[in-house]
Amino acid sequence: MSSNIGPEAEAAYQRYLDANSLDEKIKRLEEFLSLVPKHKATEKIVALNRSRLSKLKRQQEAHKQRLKSIGKKSPFSIKKEGIQIILVSDYHTPGVGKTTLLNYLTGAAKDKIGKFTPIPEIGVYEHIKIRFQIVDMPSLMEGASKGVGNGKEILSQLRSSDLLCWCIDLSRDVDTQMNLLLTELSNADIKINVLPPPINIEKTGSNKIQIFYLTNEAHNNENIEDLNDKIKEVVQEAGIRNAIVKIYGKIGLSQVVDALTPSVVYKNAIVIGTKGDLPHTEATFKDLKMKYLDKFPLIIGTSVHKRNFPENFGEIILKFLRKIKIYTMNVSGRLAEKPLIIDEGATVKDIALKIHRSFFELFDYAVVIRESARQKRKKVGLDYILEDNDIIEIHTI
Repeated sequence: MSSNIGPEAEAAYQRYLDANSLDEKIKRLEEFLSLVPKHKATEKIVALNRSRLSKLKRQQEAHKQRLKSIGKKSPFSIKKEGIQIILVSDYHTPGVGKTTLLNYLTGAAKDKIGKFTPIPEIGVYEHIKIRFQIVDMPSLMEGASKGVGNGKEILSQLRSSDLLCWCIDLSRDVDTQMNLLLTELSNADIKINVLPPPINIEKTGSNKIQIFYLTNEAHNNENIEDLNDKIKEVVQEAGIRNAIVKIYGKIGLSQVVDALTPSVVYKNAIVIGTKGDLPHTEATFKDLKMKYLDKFPLIIGTSVHKRNFPENFGEIILKFLRKIKIYTMNVSGRLAEKPLIIDEGATVKDIALKIHRSFFELFDYAVVIRESARQKRKKVGLDYILEDNDIIEIHTI
């Protein structure tokens, strides 16, 4: 172990080596990593031990899943319907107004307003026949990522959502609320409003660890030979002996560890400032935007009491998630009642597969109707890129 880490970290590492149980090893290794000073000289040590930690956490999660499979279903496990938006906040009395917001959007929680929410409350908000499942999740307490206040179960559900909606009480100190949420989600390996690292690691049966730089940006990584050696060490520390590592852009060792950690997820999140009708909240909202707009591109100030809330909330969410609406039409000219929701940049092929694989396998051609185009009705193939509100008619052989 390097002498650069200091005596406290050295002692913590020894406690990790002496630990017997899996839970204790994870706890001690997390303690060690928190004590290691973060600079260039310790980058490799941190990466290697984060890789060890991710391996231990995978073992811990596998054990929990085995226990869960023979137990009762958790009330925090919610089947997703439509686009799932989860309202999250820190724990405080009185609350931040999540339940009031849920009721305003869905009418589903009138009797729950002002009461502590120990389990999730669910409602459905509809916008142009698109269903948004709104979930009022119990508030996160300090230490939630370690299990405090059912934190692990709550955080587990956040991982499968389409969008996290951070509800921040504008009548309180916003930094305290934001820091708690940022800390607990980070500790739970939930990364907010960032793209996954430009790296893919595929296990193989032989040929040891091979590394390929597949784009011009990837070739611009500094000291590639040294980086190769460090990547191999980190991958091997995760228990992988044979793999193909494909790199598509600029990366660091921390991103390699993230790619090796199945528990790491990347979530879209927005911030809604609540209680905007109370005194001095206008200045607080400006401060919130100034400090956090770089990490949260969408911050909305609201007051349910004054009915100050975006009427086009559904459109705002679709745009933020980069989703578009596509309407299907059968060969007899009947338009589907509800649109399909797909990612921006999707093609006719994506729609064919979404409807049924047979539409792709037996595809002949499609007709796309686009009201804003000069040629409103156009015959196209599978690679044609669709736009919002397009109408598509698929013809098969």
